[in-house]
Amino acid sequence: MLTRDIQIRVRYKETDAMGFVHHSNYVNYYEVARTEMLREFGTSYKELEDEGIMMPVMEVSMKYLKAAHYDDLLTVRITLVQLPLVKMVFDHEVYNQNGELLNTGKVVLAFMNSRTRRACRAPKWFVEMLEKHM
Repeated sequence: MLTRDIQIRVRYKETDAMGFVHHSNYVNYYEVARTEMLREFGTSYKELEDEGIMMPVMEVSMKYLKAAHYDDLLTVRITLVQLPLVKMVFDHEVYNQNGELLNTGKVVLAFMNSRTRRACRAPKWFVEMLEKHM
């Protein structure tokens, strides 16, 4: 398993009329965490796309436990559950600055050949890069 903590500050535009972070923003927080995790490992979605690989989201599930508010400093803990074959599974936990668990979720992405639009295996170089960080 690979785990990283990514911090995100809640912006005003991400809140609703009740003063809570709108539920739809957690999907964005998850994506920021995935993107930053890949950057920490020395690659990016852009590099995968340049190699002809796309990674569409196949599944998102989440549970809301407590509300986040404007200007909270959130920590998104992202965990890559296992090395990918044709899909990648990430678990997420979102904490506020007081260490309170606010949200949990799971995201499944698939590897897809951008030319054929068919599922494919994760590139060997990509899996080897992840192995180095385990």
